[in-house]
Amino acid sequence: MIFKIFLIITCLLLPLAAQGAVFINEICWMGTNVSANDEWIELYNKTENNISLEGWVLKAGDGTPEINLGGIILAQGFYLLERTDDETVPGISADLIYAGALENSGENLRLFNNSGNLVDEVNCQDSWLAGDNGAKLTMERTESK
Repeated sequence: MIFKIFLIITCLLLPLAAQGAVFINEICWMGTNVSANDEWIELYNKTENNISLEGWVLKAGDGTPEINLGGIILAQGFYLLERTDDETVPGISADLIYAGALENSGENLRLFNNSGNLVDEVNCQDSWLAGDNGAKLTMERTESK
């Protein structure tokens, strides 16, 4: 009986523990010198625990891309989403391949957990806050969350 109560409490609190623990860390919104289609997004898990991303969604405010996540993001680890194929970031395997382009003019990207709670948001709807299309420099989070 005590184990059942512990399990129920754990299941209820797990989404809260993950909220704010995973965030959008870096965005290559402009592609690379090889191809403008070589966009990628990196998530970061700042906790000391692995977190399941099953049922999580990364959504752009305009509806595309909308990326259904899966798998696990390791403790203090990164999760790489590559657009179209796994050739975008040489030497690093993508955790997920997605479809749908990021707008070069900006996006509002929102990360939701499996309970539908907003975990992180990068609101660059009017324009990207950083990065450079000509030099192919990414937008990186510089503040700790």
